[in-house]
Amino acid sequence: MKHNKLILLILILLPLAVFWQTKSFDFVWDDEVNVAANRYLNPVTAENVIHFWREPYESLYIPMSYTIWAVIAPFARVDGGRGLNPAPFHTANVLLHILSTLVLFAILKILVRHEWPAGAGALLFALHPVQVEAVAWVTGLKDILAGCLSLVAVWQYLRFALPAPAEPVTGKNKKHLNARFDGPEIKRKKFLHYGAAGLAYLFALLAKPSAVVTPVIAGLLDLVVLRRSFRQTARALAGWILIAVLFVVVTSVAQPNSELEFVTPLLGRPLIAADALAFYLYKLALPLWLTADYGRVPELVLSHNWIYITWIVPAALAASIWLARKRAPRLAAGALIFVVGILPVSGLAPFMFQNVSTVADRYLYLSMAGPSLVLAWCLSVRGNRWVVVVCSLGLALLGIKSAWQTGYWRDDAALFTHVVSVNPRSWTGYYGLGRALAERQENEQAIASFREAIRLKPELTNAHFSLGGLLVNRGDFAAAIRHYRRALEIAPEFVAARLGLANALARAGEIDAAIAELRDSIKLDPERAEIHFNLGNLLVKRGELAEAIAQFERAVAIRPDFAAAHNNLGRLIASQGDLTGAEKHFREALQIAPDFAEAHESLALALAQQGKTQEAEWHLRQAQRLKQFRTAPARPR
Repeated sequence: MKHNKLILLILILLPLAVFWQTKSFDFVWDDEVNVAANRYLNPVTAENVIHFWREPYESLYIPMSYTIWAVIAPFARVDGGRGLNPAPFHTANVLLHILSTLVLFAILKILVRHEWPAGAGALLFALHPVQVEAVAWVTGLKDILAGCLSLVAVWQYLRFALPAPAEPVTGKNKKHLNARFDGPEIKRKKFLHYGAAGLAYLFALLAKPSAVVTPVIAGLLDLVVLRRSFRQTARALAGWILIAVLFVVVTSVAQPNSELEFVTPLLGRPLIAADALAFYLYKLALPLWLTADYGRVPELVLSHNWIYITWIVPAALAASIWLARKRAPRLAAGALIFVVGILPVSGLAPFMFQNVSTVADRYLYLSMAGPSLVLAWCLSVRGNRWVVVVCSLGLALLGIKSAWQTGYWRDDAALFTHVVSVNPRSWTGYYGLGRALAERQENEQAIASFREAIRLKPELTNAHFSLGGLLVNRGDFAAAIRHYRRALEIAPEFVAARLGLANALARAGEIDAAIAELRDSIKLDPERAEIHFNLGNLLVKRGELAEAIAQFERAVAIRPDFAAAHNNLGRLIASQGDLTGAEKHFREALQIAPDFAEAHESLALALAQQGKTQEAEWHLRQAQRLKQFRTAPARPR
């Protein structure tokens, strides 16, 4: 028990030391879509949470993961509730990863029956660098949560499947010292373990559908390590398999393959899967040059001759393990768990991320339980002093590498700079880097990054859109218009690109063409306030004030907190002579945005025209102060 507490302390403190740095990290990559700018998390309401359970969000049905984010979101409010602080989300990832490690430790203790080897195996799971992506990336919570719940399901299943504990017998029954107690109390406990396992498995599927492999992992351990009969295992897991089939159907509906740019031919899929397995074995043994985008898309892999060679390594290892299965069942089970864990995303069945890469570090999260079991077994049978020293040194090096690797995830600029340094053909990396540079106002470098992303992937709609915005800011309206039009050729219903095109046309003096684009945008998305606002501004330029007022009124009806729309509407109403109505909109704009200089100025003019000179002077001074502050040069440091 004393050793057990020390091991638990190590399993908590070492991962904490490696990953605690993430609490100061930003949102990166897809975090904006999934969390930071997710309209159902801002604000969090019961109806919004129910939405995640009712239908897929962004083509993913992972309601359990979104529910966890919804629980965290109220504790992460910043900027008066208009934004989210990433720190609580990163903290949740780290704590959940530690919980996964502790659950795996409990599993390994059951399987190898030695605490220190089990602790070493769990530490491999906790510290291996391939785990960094899932832990350091807020969106990686779905992988950690599904993995953690899957491990809980396996743990509880093993508790159910284990033989009943021996109970000492005295008196006339001494000859039955090895008898098993199988009374009502044990049956009740087994029922509770089985129920907890099934519930954890269901929640794991709801966290991420790739948890569908959990019953296979549980079945492997039951058959290979516990050595129960196939009939017993099949009966226990029949319900799980039925649930798995249902979730496969749900996932295929939520994430259709129609959006895949290249669908691997059936005969090529085993080769893609074997290549992915060989790649993962390489990263497991030598976790160097890890990145968020390896660019290992099926079309590229099938175009190279290596595809006919890479399968040899996993095949040779599989043959060796098969031959040793009877002498080393835990080695066989660990190897099979590693393979089974990646099957849903190995390329045997198409999935959306294959547009970027078939392989990704986060896909190994649950699979790492396999190598952990192998290490624990090796130490339990060959745990001499030198083996322990080498193992300890290896784990220490893995922890150092993970701490270093984690630093690349601190923000988009660091992440995508690293991506393109490891994979210079990563259009994802250049696009992400371009966005990061644009946020830093490093516009020329951002333009270069977007151009490189488009060179690597000419049909990258978002890169054309982002590049168009930067070219407008630079005054190159003709080039911006070309990129916006290209984005719309690829995705005709891309409303944001149509808005950008309208802005570029207006800046180039083509007001009529810009208005036509905005009217088309309204047909596509009539509930988008920005479209009505922009159309109102252009109608003012054309002198169509009555329709402009109607457009501004529609904008504030859709989005009552649209301060600029209230201000522009107030100005038009004031020009029609309704100073009281205009004053109401100016005050509404200032209530939404107290530092809105133009609204102070507008209100000052309306008040002065009504003879309220004292208040008008105060608002005019506020407008002048805010404009001076806005244009003041930064002080040297």
